[in-house]
Amino acid sequence: MRIAVLSDIHEGINRKNTKADLMDVLKKWIAKNSPDVFIISGDMTAGPEKSLALLNQIQNESMGTRIFFVHGNHDIYHEDSELAYQILLKFQGNLGNGPVELNEEWVIIGDGGWYDYSFGIKEYTKEQFQKGSYNDFTWPDKTYAHWKVPDHEVTDHYITRLETWLSEYRGRKIIMVTHFVPFSEYVVCKDDPSWDFFNAMMGSARFGELALKYGVEKYIFGHIHTRYHDHYKGIEMICNPLGYYPHEWNLNSPEEEIFSCIKIIEI
Repeated sequence: MRIAVLSDIHEGINRKNTKADLMDVLKKWIAKNSPDVFIISGDMTAGPEKSLALLNQIQNESMGTRIFFVHGNHDIYHEDSELAYQILLKFQGNLGNGPVELNEEWVIIGDGGWYDYSFGIKEYTKEQFQKGSYNDFTWPDKTYAHWKVPDHEVTDHYITRLETWLSEYRGRKIIMVTHFVPFSEYVVCKDDPSWDFFNAMMGSARFGELALKYGVEKYIFGHIHTRYHDHYKGIEMICNPLGYYPHEWNLNSPEEEIFSCIKIIEI
């Protein structure tokens, strides 16, 4: 079984900056390569309605491929992010609806996730991270994502949900998927407080702890806009973002960039 992996497509801003229809390019890649499964690990675009429409478009026009998705932070930008989460669950392939058995051996378990400041640098307090501002920059989630509870409680909900599913499938070969980062080793520190302060919003060490506890074989994530494919503590780790054009792309052409960056794994 061939599984394609991509995250952080950011369709809206990349379409605006490239003047190209990224969805047409993505559908063209799927038609040419015919993966059995395509996993999008968050940040399709900004807002749940637009993300849902794009996901349905891809699935409806790529009937030979099963599209699976977990939300990123941008996908739930809404005046009520819990409502945004529920809107996105209308997509049949949203892993927040529950585990998916690929075959008798393999199961995909995932959800978007959130952050709890466990990757935050020690010089700052929980209250400062909750505010999310450093100098004159405020983390966009603080403006556009609106949960009814603090960030760490949002993360608690994801941890509880994921552990329930992981426990149910203990002993199976598990592909775990979140948008947010599970291990601090994948968070980039620059010894620059204006950058490192915002590492608090990159993910949660508790996602990694779950993966280790339940023997996850492969872990797919996004959010950090840095591509990784390696092994960490016995887990095959895959972070495969498209990222923002032009400064995070290797090529100028949307078709060349997308065709070259999509990762395929086999099980």
